[in-house]
Amino acid sequence: ESLGSMAVARCLTRRFNVPRLFLVPGRPRAFSDEEDPEAKRRRILEIFEEKERQRAQHKGLKPKLDKNLYRSPLRDPGEENYEEGNLYKNNCIILDPTEHKYTLIWLHGLDEDNTKGGTLLQMTSRDDVRVVVPNAPKIPLTALDEMEVRAWWDIEKENSQGDEEDEEDTAGIRESHQAVLRLLENEEKMVGSENIILAGFGQGAALALHTALRFPRKLCGVMSWSGYLVERDNYPDAISEANEGIKILAYHGRKDNVILPQVVISAFKELREYGLPIDFRLVPQMGHYVDHLQWPQGFDWCMRQFQSK
Repeated sequence: ESLGSMAVARCLTRRFNVPRLFLVPGRPRAFSDEEDPEAKRRRILEIFEEKERQRAQHKGLKPKLDKNLYRSPLRDPGEENYEEGNLYKNNCIILDPTEHKYTLIWLHGLDEDNTKGGTLLQMTSRDDVRVVVPNAPKIPLTALDEMEVRAWWDIEKENSQGDEEDEEDTAGIRESHQAVLRLLENEEKMVGSENIILAGFGQGAALALHTALRFPRKLCGVMSWSGYLVERDNYPDAISEANEGIKILAYHGRKDNVILPQVVISAFKELREYGLPIDFRLVPQMGHYVDHLQWPQGFDWCMRQFQSK
């Protein structure tokens, strides 16, 4: 970037009060929290189309563009299509492949929605992998003075996820567990449980681990980003015989100040002692987020698990 273009960006930012990220040359336009859902949908499609155009041009192929990236409409509680406990209808993003051989389910983190995960997976998914990115329900969160946010279960205070000293929302955990079980059972009918990977970030990763380890039939694997264990007192008895050898890839940032590394390291060490094959990667400069430099390695790990069976 030239000094001139940066100066213009600063000037425009001051004059029109626009976030500077939108103006720096060479970077994609960011999503605004106030952006209309339909506009956001179109923007995601634009990004996907451009990535596909570049890929096809590099390989000398014709672009394969799916105009129907979103099969389900955007809905929230109280709207016509909302159905409690049905993750397919609660604003679920589904990417259907040309040939459905495998399924990757992604569960988002606390106080987020499925937009980031959906966008990330649209950029990297393959023609034989069906991607399912559900939304958590909106619930009043104790840690935020009962403000309604998307969460898989309630937490007592901020930055307390994974802390054994906090009282866990057992009812909320089990309710979300049941909802994801129904999701898994539906996908299982299409490709078989051994062709499904359950993945997630933060609270979603905790739910992915919780559900996969208890699932009664063999799954392909679990990928956790900034995840942790809930209901730790129930291990190892809670681990199903079918998944006592399930492969787990776990990323965590050394600089994560939301879900502390020492808490997570202790939990995964415990699982390893139970005989679970865990690939735990502590990333030195990563905080509480999915690192864009590590993501391709994580996605490739999922594809290797699918192909190694």
